[in-house]
Amino acid sequence: MGDLWLILANVALPVCAGITFFALARYASHIAPMRILVTGEKTYKGAAWGFSFFGAYLVTRPLQILLGPYPMPLVVNGIREFCMMALFAPAVFVAMMSLCFGSDRIPKKLIYGIFSLGFVLGFVFVVLNARAMGGTEVIFRLGSYRAYDGVWFKAQDPHSEALMSILFVIRFIDPLFLLLLAGVIVFRHARHYPEEKGAVYDNMPKKLYFLSAAVFAFPVSMLITGILVLFFKIPNQWWIYYLGALISGFLEAVSLSLPVRRDVQVSEHAR
Repeated sequence: MGDLWLILANVALPVCAGITFFALARYASHIAPMRILVTGEKTYKGAAWGFSFFGAYLVTRPLQILLGPYPMPLVVNGIREFCMMALFAPAVFVAMMSLCFGSDRIPKKLIYGIFSLGFVLGFVFVVLNARAMGGTEVIFRLGSYRAYDGVWFKAQDPHSEALMSILFVIRFIDPLFLLLLAGVIVFRHARHYPEEKGAVYDNMPKKLYFLSAAVFAFPVSMLITGILVLFFKIPNQWWIYYLGALISGFLEAVSLSLPVRRDVQVSEHAR
């Protein structure tokens, strides 16, 4: 039963969450031309790219553990984390800024700055992560086939602990803080949605509340996982990430499927 749970947590759950976000990326691209006037061009383009990058991050978790022992888990993990920090979180943040403030009001310098910050933090994380990883260990078996994952938390020397602390700080900035900030911006926009727009697009606040919940779900899951490590010394609870991602995907699907006006009887996906 222990191996079955690990297979579900490390293979089935990430794959299901990843497929959900690939589907969301395709749907966002499909409805973008119909909602540009309401949300701005960068919103759905950024969302589609963000969904795609996040879907790739999620579905490659099985590759990280099934391609063999060290160094393969480190290589795949490095690529995944870099894409998360350099591409996914900045794309989501820019998309949410565009949604709330309008594409034309988002300076290009801010966009370049956010992506540059993500690139730098992602690069630093990958370098330090390679030094912090203390090898690999078997986490479960599929018959005679062994699944390996990295060992990050078992070294007790001060150098390794310092590296882990730096990695936690980097991940707190990107993607955790960046996504939480995006969620706060969307939630605040929902509460203070302009009356003149609300008179026409009366369903937008509801869509925005679901969207903010979707944006919050994944960073909150990361925060819970970090708290378990820092305060309760319970490491490697990665399944919480993927559960949070799956919840985020369902909430995002609800938000995308809602029409911008309550009196719309036939929505975009009927086209």
